[in-house]
Amino acid sequence: LPSPTPPTSPMLRGALLLLGLAAASAFSVPAAVAPGQLSAFGKRDVALVASNKVPAVAPAVRAGALESLQMSCTTARTVKTNQQPIRRKCMLLGKRANNAMSVSFSHKRNHKMQQVNLQWKRVWWPEGDSYVRLRLSTKAIKTLKTKPLQPLANKAGLDLNKFRSR
Repeated sequence: LPSPTPPTSPMLRGALLLLGLAAASAFSVPAAVAPGQLSAFGKRDVALVASNKVPAVAPAVRAGALESLQMSCTTARTVKTNQQPIRRKCMLLGKRANNAMSVSFSHKRNHKMQQVNLQWKRVWWPEGDSYVRLRLSTKAIKTLKTKPLQPLANKAGLDLNKFRSR
């Protein structure tokens, strides 16, 4: 294989020099530019020297990076409501997925999850004199036909004021 020839255009040399400066600052090594030393291309040019003289590029520190990361993780909203997304669990009864097996005709068994049938439901809350929007299982919707909402919410430890409809 022929040996690669070094780039000769001054623009390309400058770009590679800036790339080297950025790489040096990424590892927070103090890098300085010293004129008159031999560069990587064999010419007397500006070269990188590891010393504590004049820092070429300050280390990149993003102000508020942790806060913005936390905000990006906590501001995801569900499509139909303004509340935070939670795992697939009924808010009133606490029903969640069940581990089960699917059994074929030849009796081969494979693991499967039986998910809860959850629905977003606007339910009238007489004590609060407003509607609340809850993610309920269909079993909880049937239970609400016979039992009032407030005792079920108290038993589940649910603050219905957080889920008022607008």
